[in-house]
Amino acid sequence: MSIWKSMIHRFSREEISTWTSLKKTAYILLPLLIYLVAHDLAEILLWAGLEGVMSTFGEDLSAFLTAHAYTVQGVVNGLAMLLGLLVIAKAVKAEVSFERSTVVETAGAYTFLCVFAFLVAVGVNILFYQLGITGSSESFGKVQEAQFGVQLVTGLFLFGVISPIVEEAVFRGIIYNRLKRSFSVPVALVISALLFGFYHGNAVQAVYGTILGFLIAYIYEMFRSFGAPVVFHSVANISVFVMTYYKGLNHLSKPAAIGLAALMLAGAAGILVYLKKSFEK
Repeated sequence: MSIWKSMIHRFSREEISTWTSLKKTAYILLPLLIYLVAHDLAEILLWAGLEGVMSTFGEDLSAFLTAHAYTVQGVVNGLAMLLGLLVIAKAVKAEVSFERSTVVETAGAYTFLCVFAFLVAVGVNILFYQLGITGSSESFGKVQEAQFGVQLVTGLFLFGVISPIVEEAVFRGIIYNRLKRSFSVPVALVISALLFGFYHGNAVQAVYGTILGFLIAYIYEMFRSFGAPVVFHSVANISVFVMTYYKGLNHLSKPAAIGLAALMLAGAAGILVYLKKSFEK
């Protein structure tokens, strides 16, 4: 079997158990590496194409795109993400289409999931801000400026649709599922979360991404449906984007904000316990 076919094939736990550690690592990480290379190449080509369009259509278009630089940057990155995903789509399909949910998916469970995602994402972000964590990284400041400089509707689509689908396909669809078959659920939860955090590039997002990555994988394991992590990721992204876009909660004092964050995280913990008990019945 060729390397490419091996990369997109869904091997069983029994087959993987006979492999060396190096082969397991390659099987788990190769799709991520291919996605990253494809994404970066697509981004380069898209920027080159955009430069060509700007030079062809003159200064008016250049001025418009420059005035909306962050939105353009977001759109280019979103398109590059989709093109990168397209390259590894067969690997994603092999992993995700195989799963068969053993639980009854209800509107109630997904409603609680949405509230849980909102409480966790906003609560953690408030806590990070009030503790000075977000202000400790210059690189995070630049990333935040670029992300929240995107126009509202475009940002909602990029962060609420494209990013959740692509990142969940890569990190939970492929990496988490392969880690789980190669090792165990606890190991898969931890390693996939660390990889998701590292993927985000700067210290602040690495910590935040690791926390959310662990919870998203845990939710995936609980619901046993790929839709659950996508919904969690989408709600979390939209909640933080809208809150930051409108500078929500900035008027609160530090004690009040920390108290609110604590209440939100306590509420999230309660919902998680409720969901866990519900699925165990």
